[in-house]
Amino acid sequence: MDQQLPRGRVSATEPVLRSRLLPRISFQSLLVLTALSAVVIAVVYAADQGGPYATAAAVGLFFAVCMFVCSAFIFLLSWAVSFLPRVAGVTALVIGIALAMTRLLGIPLGMLSLLQETIWLINFQIIGWFLLLYPFAATDETDAASPFADDQLPPQIFAPREPSN
Repeated sequence: MDQQLPRGRVSATEPVLRSRLLPRISFQSLLVLTALSAVVIAVVYAADQGGPYATAAAVGLFFAVCMFVCSAFIFLLSWAVSFLPRVAGVTALVIGIALAMTRLLGIPLGMLSLLQETIWLINFQIIGWFLLLYPFAATDETDAASPFADDQLPPQIFAPREPSN
């Protein structure tokens, strides 16, 4: 099966079809992932056996993973607030009311008991009502002022130079 290339050449290979079921992962990337996982498991095992440097490496790795997870959570939270402000506002109100109810009923939340403090309850309510009532609307003026909106090039500051050949 020959495939036409953009410059008129013919390729003797079959075209690459994008799979919708599985991502395109090479065996090389799987081997690298397996090797890195083996090193991480060996370091954690050595840390479990009492190695001080392995313990430090395991704690550092755990810290890096926790920071990645926290950063991803904060990004998703900011994305939800920017694209779905009403839903985020209702969610903040519901969480605030649920935390207030757990405080009134005396239900302990363990490590999350800090969220039952008055300042947290007030913040959830203020942020929730702000996101629910403040009008968030995309302005059309930004699209009209963009030089790329009509498939045109942006204005040039300097005129292009003539070739000196």
